[in-house]
Formats: sequence, C-alpha cells, structure tokens
Amino acid sequence: MSDQSFIREVDEAVRQERYKALWDRYGLYVVGLAVALIVSVAAYNIWTYVKGSQAEAAGDEFVNALTFANANDQSKATETFESLAKDGPSGYRVLSQFQLASSQAKAGETDKAVAAYEALAKDRGVDPILKGLATLQAATLRLDKADYAEMQKRLDGLANGKSAWRFSARELLGLSAFQSKDFKSAEAQFSALLGDPATPPNMRDRANMMLALIVSGTGTDSKSQTN
Repeated sequence: MSDQSFIREVDEAVRQERYKALWDRYGLYVVGLAVALIVSVAAYNIWTYVKGSQAEAAGDEFVNALTFANANDQSKATETFESLAKDGPSGYRVLSQFQLASSQAKAGETDKAVAAYEALAKDRGVDPILKGLATLQAATLRLDKADYAEMQKRLDGLANGKSAWRFSARELLGLSAFQSKDFKSAEAQFSALLGDPATPPNMRDRANMMLALIVSGTGTDSKSQTN
C-alpha cells in the first residue's frame, strides 16, 4: 500500500468515526426531535379541534385531568381520561385517547400504546391531521424493533403524499433503513427530504448529517472490500 493510499484510508476512517460519534451521541435526540416536531406542528390543529367543541363540562374535566397528570397524580388523571375517552364528546374523546396512549408509552407499556395509536389512526371519526399524528407516534414507538418493511407499511402513505407529516415520516423511514443497514433506501429517504423545498431547516440539517454518515460509511466499506 502506498503512502498516499494509507493516508486516504486513515482520512476515511477518521471521517467515519466522526460521523459515527455524532450518531451515537445524537441518534436518540434526533428521534426525540422528530417527535417534538410532530407535537409542535399539531398543537394549533389540536387546539382548533378542541375549541370547536362546546362541551364546557368535558373541557373542564380534560383540564383537570391534565392538572392531575402534571402533579404526578397519574391514577386520577388516567381515571378522568378513561371516562372522557369512553363517554366524552368526540373532540375530547380523541384527545383523551391520545393522552392515555402517551401515558402507556411513558410507563413502558409500548405494545399497548402502539395498539392505542393504531386504533386512533384507523378511526374514521378522527380528524385526518390527528390520524397522521397517531400513525407517526405508533411508528416512532416501533422504530427500534421494526424492520424497514414494517416501517414502510406504516409510513409510506404519509411520506409519499402531501401530508404535513411527510417530513417526519421520511425521517423515520430514513432512520429505520439506516438501522437495518439498507443504506440505499436510507439515502433515498434523506435525499427526498433535501429535495423538498418545504422541509424544515433543522430537519434538512439532520438529513445532511445522515447522508454524510451514509456516504462515509459505505465508501469505507466499499474500500475495505476492494482491498
């Protein structure tokens, strides 16, 4: 091996380690940011959805349940949310179901939370924007265990359409493909994010980071196989 080839190998290895370190440090944070984006984009729509309901009593119950949850009185919060989810007006029924699913996820009851989000995503009475949110939440909870084929089944409908959720769906698909070492599919998903002029800046930055990691990793793998 020539000195120049050796230097190139070292340079590629250093770049791979640098991006791997970034992923190891920020990978879970990226997933958290994806969820944060989902919640922030949905906030106004959820508020509008609730505001349309004139059921003041149900609104008071919902606020009380949130107060219990914030005070770490989860048993009272769950009891109130369950009551609203069963008998409340449609808007509060749906939002209570979201709260119950979120509580299950936080408690480590992932399978129950996924099932709850899936039920919301399939409910014809749920507003489309909230159905998309439920789909993303279920997929996010499955990210560490699901293979890429499952994630495609869950998210392709959002990723390939004009939904406001397409950005988060593509990012989750890209992360899933990356975890599965399907670098070609991961590159396609992150490239799609860069190719969409409406992609949020922070998500565009993460897509660039992941593409750099993919190119560095696959380039080094290819070089190793050649040698």
